[in-house]
Amino acid sequence: MSIHRIPDRYLNTTIYIFRNTGTIDSVGDQTLTKETAYSSVKANIQPQTSDVEFEVQGTIQRQTHAAYINRIEGSVVRQIQPADIVLDEETGMSHVVLGIEEPQAANRRITDSHHIKLILKNTTGYFDTTKFKTLTVRAKII
Repeated sequence: MSIHRIPDRYLNTTIYIFRNTGTIDSVGDQTLTKETAYSSVKANIQPQTSDVEFEVQGTIQRQTHAAYINRIEGSVVRQIQPADIVLDEETGMSHVVLGIEEPQAANRRITDSHHIKLILKNTTGYFDTTKFKTLTVRAKII
């Protein structure tokens, strides 16, 4: 396994990563919302078969795909979590992140290196992204 970044010519699709966040109101009810964790991430998604089982939120799942992305893009260090939702913009397929593999360089002086391998399971159902792709920004013009 190489310690270098994945060249852009091998990253052939664009993905969006969404994360469920919950807030508890004054009554004690929890409201779950999907927030965009990372948008327009260049990736390479490949179908995989595996006998390894993963437990995500109490449910046993098996891997169907793997996604490869660069860990650092610009100055942003990506932090992906299990149960995040990955949407492949090219195919329109959505996946749940079952696990994350992050190889480390033995030489600590190498900072802009490596990639992240996401272990994914294809999900069924409709995932509407039109409301998630819009960004709301507040700014004060002085």
